[in-house]
Amino acid sequence: MVPDTFARSLWSGLSPRAMPTPPLRDGLSTDVLIVGAGLLGLSTALHLAEAGVSVVLLEASEVGFGASGRNTGFIVPSLRTGIAPADIAARIGETHAARLLDLVGRSGETVFALIDRLKLVCAADRTGWLQPAHATAAADVLARRVSERRAVGSRVELLDAAETERRTGIAGYHSALFDPTGGQLNPLAYARGLAGTGVKAGVRLYEATPVISLAPDGVGWIARTPDGLVRATRVLLTTNALIGRLHTDLADSLIPTRVYQIATNVLPPDARARILPAGAPVSDTRRHTFAVRWSPDGRLVTGGLIWPGPWSRERAARTFTRRLQRFFPGIGPISAEFVWNGVIAATIDALPKFLSLAPGLDAAIGCNGRGVALTTTLGREIAGLYSGAIAQQDFALPHLPPRAVPGRRWAEIGPHVWLPWSNLRDRLDAGR
Repeated sequence: MVPDTFARSLWSGLSPRAMPTPPLRDGLSTDVLIVGAGLLGLSTALHLAEAGVSVVLLEASEVGFGASGRNTGFIVPSLRTGIAPADIAARIGETHAARLLDLVGRSGETVFALIDRLKLVCAADRTGWLQPAHATAAADVLARRVSERRAVGSRVELLDAAETERRTGIAGYHSALFDPTGGQLNPLAYARGLAGTGVKAGVRLYEATPVISLAPDGVGWIARTPDGLVRATRVLLTTNALIGRLHTDLADSLIPTRVYQIATNVLPPDARARILPAGAPVSDTRRHTFAVRWSPDGRLVTGGLIWPGPWSRERAARTFTRRLQRFFPGIGPISAEFVWNGVIAATIDALPKFLSLAPGLDAAIGCNGRGVALTTTLGREIAGLYSGAIAQQDFALPHLPPRAVPGRRWAEIGPHVWLPWSNLRDRLDAGR
């Protein structure tokens, strides 16, 4: 059992406390019940309430407790770079592929527009997002992606090696994709801000209220909690990787992957001038992605996978501080003052899913490490679908039943089993 580290994250240390909501102690009725108060659930609930739809949002722990409040806070208007538009079209059809790519391409602008409209205080920086190429083959892929995205109106740029080094402070990259609509924020403060605004808009939010069971009642669904129940015409599960066994078919359709993050000690101003001087967060093309950003209080934040087991926090601190020292040789002694972990939801094809579990029971899953921008935008679209503003045939994703991941129990450790091979390939590729 891995100890929970939510309270040990940098974002817990930097974020103002949210106004706690009481657990559900009664019976309620609503048009839409949402289970899971991460960014997807919060965005969907807020936009539904603003559309005049009655909505109840239940959270087993507290707002942002899952990956939504623990991630690096990158705003990435992109799916996995290795997936070509033709690959997406082959998996979900050309029409849905075009809609999904358009939705994702606008997702950074969607997040910042929402922050501006709601006046959320979450250390949001419109610095853009950088994806450097660690190898010549990766540089070729980035060049194709830039060409494909510019063809549909995106403002992405392809930077050469010299400009990439200037903006990152890292030598050796071949090129970089730069998306000016990306950026970064404090994800927990963002989640808490969405929650507070949602409650003011009419969302009935209950924390510390796990859903024990879901059952149809003829005209909708009944969700039972330890001390109450909710009757809803429609239910949306937005728990992502933290579904547990509430719905086994949903749980078996995703791959929960535990990721570790660290935040260093506060670094001196001269380090800020040399490391990521342009301010944009970086996540490169390695199989084991090197991702790094500055925190609002002057720390470097990074992370990734480590082999699970005893003393994992200590090994994460050691692994990722050493990785920073390799990428920034002049950084000097650093320490990991914050170390935390969280579980992301991955899918076999690395695409998000909008799933039909039963009539009136849906789920949305599979951020695959692109959570902040994707979940915010997808939540708005689901709210449009439920409120009638968007027709089913115009929705960005197909509405399909879940498909079990082959060898699901083994798939959970797959990313860790492949980690040594991925690190070796990354080193070999970068040397070519």
